[in-house]
Amino acid sequence: MTDRHGPPTPRPPGRSGRTGEAVGVAERLRGSVAERIAELLAGAAHPVGDVYVGWHAARDAATCPARYRGQGPEGWAFPGWTAPLAAASVGRAALAHHLDEADRSGLPPALPDPLPTIRLWMRALRGPAAGSGGGGGPPLERSAVGDWVADAWAAVDTATLTAVAATAARWLAGFVRVIGWPLPPKLGLLKASGPPPPTPGTSWRPAKASPVKVDMGADARLGRVTGAGRFGLLVHRVTTGDDASLCDRAAFEAAAGGLAIGVAPAEVLVTAGDTGDRARVAVDDGLLARGGDLITAVVRERATAVDRGFDAADASPSPACRRCELLATCSPGQAWIAGPGRWRGGLPVL
Repeated sequence: MTDRHGPPTPRPPGRSGRTGEAVGVAERLRGSVAERIAELLAGAAHPVGDVYVGWHAARDAATCPARYRGQGPEGWAFPGWTAPLAAASVGRAALAHHLDEADRSGLPPALPDPLPTIRLWMRALRGPAAGSGGGGGPPLERSAVGDWVADAWAAVDTATLTAVAATAARWLAGFVRVIGWPLPPKLGLLKASGPPPPTPGTSWRPAKASPVKVDMGADARLGRVTGAGRFGLLVHRVTTGDDASLCDRAAFEAAAGGLAIGVAPAEVLVTAGDTGDRARVAVDDGLLARGGDLITAVVRERATAVDRGFDAADASPSPACRRCELLATCSPGQAWIAGPGRWRGGLPVL
């Protein structure tokens, strides 16, 4: 960024910055990833069903292939919403609604109070559509996560609504803290419901009828999307996390963004709400290649699952074993919990 409120204008490493160059980089990435995915699907022992390739699936397949393969169809497709998974989506939607309400009033948007902003968005989901005269009509905002929240409200699932509001408010508070207010003028929220200015696509399929869907997890873009690729993708995390996952997250989002948008970004900005830290990762050929490997690894493990399913021999023990639903049948995970992992990643197993 030129300053903390300005969009990034870097020249991507190894590129001249000429118009169309970043489009060519993305097209080559699309061709390479599509070819590898087609080979993996064709080599599977049986037809492969839906494969949802998001950041969480990529992380699971990279850190413990056995755990990913053992998740079954529910884990291989979109896993569904939970309070932690919905935090960013709800936070983005609520922020977009807050900005839209300010536009309607003709006044500059006020600094959002996180929890009340989330609650106002939740109430807007149940209200009549704008311009309907207050009589029925569809909800003001429609989105997958919005429908899930509306269903929880209709079911009087107070526990879920409270958890979602708390996690989303934490996300929103950290996002505004790190990015600043007012938001940068060329920042565009991605995958946010409501009527903000058009944003580029956020998902990609290697072929029209392919069971594989690659979905971006970035929260916003910084700068205009042009053929020169002088824009960035922003990923906001509630907590800092470790450096290894940060680099892999940047690689995944760079590749997923290039595949979905059709233009390779110049950089990925990863921010953390707990510390206020920012990490800028320049997008070069090596990072895109790493991201492509993470994406195709998910498809490879999904194809392998058709033939072998869960195999504890492929387990990679880590603190994640404590929350793994397959721990009871995974001897490497049990040994790790009883040994070096006894005091790591949670309370000791007594």
